[in-house]
Amino acid sequence: MRSRRAVIAVIALAVVGAVVGATVLVDTGSDTGGRAATGTFASSRTSGGWTPVAREAPEDWRPQAAELPHGAGEPGTMRVADGLAPPTNRWYSGMFFGDVPQPVFALPLAVQAQPDGVIVGLPKVSATERTITAPFAPDFRVGLPTDAFEATRADPVSVTAGYTSAGTPAGKLQLAEGWPYAAYTAERDQAVTLPAGLTARDGGQWLGSTVAGTTYGVAVSHADGSHRALTEPQGSLDLAAGESLVIFAGADEATAATLAAGAVPITGTAIGYALDDDTASTRLTYRTAQRRPTVVAAMPHQRVQGSAEPVATIDSLYGPLRLYRGRTVTSDVPAITPTGALDLGRLTDADRTELRRQVRADVAEALAAPAPPTDTYFGGKQVYRLAQLEQVAEASGASKAAAKVRQRAVAVLDDWLKESDSCAAGSTKCFFYDTAFRGVVGREASFGADEFNDHHFHYGYFLAAAALVGQDHPELLQRWRSTLTALAQDIASPVASEQLPALRSFDPFTGHSWASGTSPFADGNNQESSSEAVNAWNGLALWARADGHDQLARQATWQLSLESAAASAYWLQPEHLPQGFDHPFVSLNWGGKREWATWFSAEPSAILGIQLLPMPPVFDQADVDPRRVRANLADTTAQGYDTIFGDYLTMYLAMADPKRALAVGRQLPDSAIDDGNSRSYLLAWLLAHARAAG
Repeated sequence: MRSRRAVIAVIALAVVGAVVGATVLVDTGSDTGGRAATGTFASSRTSGGWTPVAREAPEDWRPQAAELPHGAGEPGTMRVADGLAPPTNRWYSGMFFGDVPQPVFALPLAVQAQPDGVIVGLPKVSATERTITAPFAPDFRVGLPTDAFEATRADPVSVTAGYTSAGTPAGKLQLAEGWPYAAYTAERDQAVTLPAGLTARDGGQWLGSTVAGTTYGVAVSHADGSHRALTEPQGSLDLAAGESLVIFAGADEATAATLAAGAVPITGTAIGYALDDDTASTRLTYRTAQRRPTVVAAMPHQRVQGSAEPVATIDSLYGPLRLYRGRTVTSDVPAITPTGALDLGRLTDADRTELRRQVRADVAEALAAPAPPTDTYFGGKQVYRLAQLEQVAEASGASKAAAKVRQRAVAVLDDWLKESDSCAAGSTKCFFYDTAFRGVVGREASFGADEFNDHHFHYGYFLAAAALVGQDHPELLQRWRSTLTALAQDIASPVASEQLPALRSFDPFTGHSWASGTSPFADGNNQESSSEAVNAWNGLALWARADGHDQLARQATWQLSLESAAASAYWLQPEHLPQGFDHPFVSLNWGGKREWATWFSAEPSAILGIQLLPMPPVFDQADVDPRRVRANLADTTAQGYDTIFGDYLTMYLAMADPKRALAVGRQLPDSAIDDGNSRSYLLAWLLAHARAAG
């Protein structure tokens, strides 16, 4: 994680400011449309420094994922149009799965879709000792002459819900993160019902009312984006086919008036990225009629410098969102280089002797271990542990031990990644293509992976392990290629198709991933282990580079860089924590709340440790603030390091006090070593940091 937060410069329209560390550019922009190129991953070619991502796949493209043996999961009720891959792991997934649609959190608005209407609210932030909440506020309801809706278009940032009446199209609801509106576009002439109390504002440019201290407004936009003059409604408002009702909200009248001026509907977003040695950049363009400017938001960790000023701010669960006039937002974060091995170059001869002794003991224990796990999470962790153990054995000079553990790692990977025509019920260590959810699932799932939870966590371990074991051994990479390609496509396809969504769990607006597949929660989607998300994109990049998928390696490096910055900004080193929240970090982030908690344990060490495991070598690039490390550890280690995830907490301590960490680590009991770690890797990490500190 990085302690230097992404510093954002904002350039609104033609105003240019200084850039320090990271930038946000807000301008009228150009759309990145069309279909992607062909190939294994159908990645688009870079043009003008930018690579489009999340476009539609070529019509003749069939992903390797769909070539796996087939099976069908049980997603339950889905409101998804034919031809659209079910949008799992999105901020809006709860809207389209389950018997009852859940509220979704678009930042800044929260929205609940209903078969006959839509409710919009502007969440208000409050806090208790362990929880920050900004729940859905059902303040403003628009009634529609409809009886059903379903997802008809989706990308990682925005979504379209098609509304129907008796099966006949009636209108489309457009939602997007970073776009402070909800827009309903009529597909035929109709009347919609509005809340009482709306009055004309600014000469009829919009209608507004105040609910629970929040100013809500609506404007009507013609198909070309121009506004229609409005008079005070008598309970309903007529919309002609092609007109859009655009809903917005602000904490005060002035903010609402600013939003009214930019109230034009969108039809989706275009996403692009750029990468150089120092910077990973993201460009989001909100598609509007005739490229008219709207209002767009920057996340709090995208710091603003320079002469440009936001047109307004809106408070959010994650801090103040700065609003800018425009339709394209370009943000930069420091680039992270994918890394698979620890730097042990400074170790002394005595260090290497100590490390070799530990390696031989760990390899003997690994070879004598009982049958390995057969589910996708613990199975992935186990083979990743073997791969890292081999790396440490080679680097320490324990060549015989390295050869033995390598042989075991290859055998385990062969079991998991072998090509097979069958992955039937009752099988283990195999993957199949789920024709209902449309993605890759392990036959023996865990933590709800069969409901598409946590796929990036699970598959990241396999990809990283295969990259480490298979580097410089092309025959192994070739042997495992088809299954690894399917795993990579499941979690990070650059393109969308009927068989797979693009960037399944990754959110380019927030810069982090979402872990829940169907998100059946009133608080939106969530992600707990930011560190395993970082490990996933690092593993994907390592495998893609080793197996010759250069464009995918670039994409994964972009995802790694964004996830690392977000992990620092919103999990381990957050700012904008409200008064009343009594902890220095957050472990579980949702759309509508943030918690100092885990899904699986109340132990403080687990609450921090889940943000650290498996401590991959790429963490060594982090510019961590030692004061925040000490504060986080003080919050969670009152009972010492002999606890769950005590090994990872000790490794984290090494990033602030490496000599103390080495002393602690040498005394840790076996019970404090995680099943995805080894004493050898722990010791190598601690020695490397101690020697680097001098």
